[in-house]
Amino acid sequence: MLICSPVAVAAAASAQDTIGILDQVNGAAQIDRDGQTLNATSSMALKLHDKVDAKLGASVSIALGGGARLTLAESSTIVIDNQSFANQHGGFLINLSTGLVRASVVSEPSATVSGFEVHTPNAIAIAHGTEFAITYIANKACPDAPGCRRYTDVSVYKGIVEVINPTDAKNQRVRVQQGYETAVPCEFSPTSPAPIGMNELGAPGYQ
Repeated sequence: MLICSPVAVAAAASAQDTIGILDQVNGAAQIDRDGQTLNATSSMALKLHDKVDAKLGASVSIALGGGARLTLAESSTIVIDNQSFANQHGGFLINLSTGLVRASVVSEPSATVSGFEVHTPNAIAIAHGTEFAITYIANKACPDAPGCRRYTDVSVYKGIVEVINPTDAKNQRVRVQQGYETAVPCEFSPTSPAPIGMNELGAPGYQ
């Protein structure tokens, strides 16, 4: 009969909880883990449910299992909440509470859904083997709905991303292709995809 010591069991559990590494940390960033706040450093292991906070002037690059990569811009915060629906390509559920994260997701062409999602307070972006950026902005007028002062913007640089607003009564889903973007204002449906940069061109006061 094989008997595992508590130390060996703890080490195995810790290894299983590791889902990636902080590939590169520029500037001040922190990890909140199990009630503790740690200074983020390059090559630090990333655990499931870690909260990653890139401070003003900082950026953080994360390498996840399955070949996925994330880059947090300054003043951005994410939590990797779930890996339960991960498939062989590596799937994750990322919660972005503020700021901007750029994601690169590896998937075979035959895969219909990669199992990789990014959630904001008012949007869900489902990646289909792609590269995209998603931003959540609060206390600023949305270019597509000036009366709304919180919105999510999704820009797709490669592949396809499906976007939905879970608080939208119409439950409309938008497929955003390479070179296009959509905005998700307040509790409304995602806007029709437009070429990247057109949202800013249409904003009130743009010159």
